[in-house]
Amino acid sequence: MVCIAALLALLPATGASADPDEETLESDLADAIEAVAEAEDAVDAAEHRAEALEAEISETETLLEALSGDLNDYAVYLHTEGDLRTTAALLSAQSPDRMVDALTFTEYLADERAALVQDAGALLVDLRSQREAHEAEVATAEQALEEAEAAADDLEDQLDALRAEQAAGPGSDGGAPAADPAPRNSDGSLPSESCTEDDPTTSGCLTPRTLHVYNETREAGFDHYVSCYRSGGSGDHPLGQACDFAANAGGFQDTDATGSDKDYGDRLAAWYVNNADALAVKYVIWYRQFWSPSSGWRSYSGVNGTPAGDHTNHVHVSVR
Repeated sequence: MVCIAALLALLPATGASADPDEETLESDLADAIEAVAEAEDAVDAAEHRAEALEAEISETETLLEALSGDLNDYAVYLHTEGDLRTTAALLSAQSPDRMVDALTFTEYLADERAALVQDAGALLVDLRSQREAHEAEVATAEQALEEAEAAADDLEDQLDALRAEQAAGPGSDGGAPAADPAPRNSDGSLPSESCTEDDPTTSGCLTPRTLHVYNETREAGFDHYVSCYRSGGSGDHPLGQACDFAANAGGFQDTDATGSDKDYGDRLAAWYVNNADALAVKYVIWYRQFWSPSSGWRSYSGVNGTPAGDHTNHVHVSVR
């Protein structure tokens, strides 16, 4: 018997998270696909049991029909010839015991045939009862499969929507003024630069283009806390080619940006994208998303579960 209650427990709770991330949705979708496979197996098992019951019922009906025919034939035999045969058996018996045996045997043959018919009839009634009960089991298994498939489809739609949202990026820059372009060579190429300018956010240095990005960002009205140069390690900060702009006005918070802070980060990230050519932006990282001129917005694979590592408390911009 298929345990449908256990099967239903496999279905994922798709509404458990108000704002699931891509990793959570992918995990839930994998669970949902497994639940669909389990539900398909349950339907197959239920249908196989239904087919087996139908075969048993058919065989029992055939047996009952044959036994009933035999019993009817034997009843006719007893009616037409039974008395003569019984009389002959009694006359040929050489003792009273033998007479009793002859009568008992005749009755036994009739009782045995009647018992076989009775057993077959009882079995048929039981099998038909099982069939009625199993019809509900098949319907429940099919319903569980529909629910599992619907849950998987819903999670897949959520994942597609999230990826589309990631591809679209954080949205509008809120109408912030366009940036003045960074200086270029006469052929339109970018001049070679090194870390020669004082970093106004630290005691380190910036390239002229990175300082230009910093100044243009301030001119556009984005005035939250900023940190640019960072010594040691890899990446663009030690080269003076990157800045981190806090979503919160007071600095880098140890929590994901929400509300107005999240809106600030969305607008700033969008502003960098909209002015990427003028500012020579190499890439932007914000809220578990990465943008570059060649790839557009996509999921950021460098997340580590912290607001700093996931870039959910600051917008990172790197400059060519």
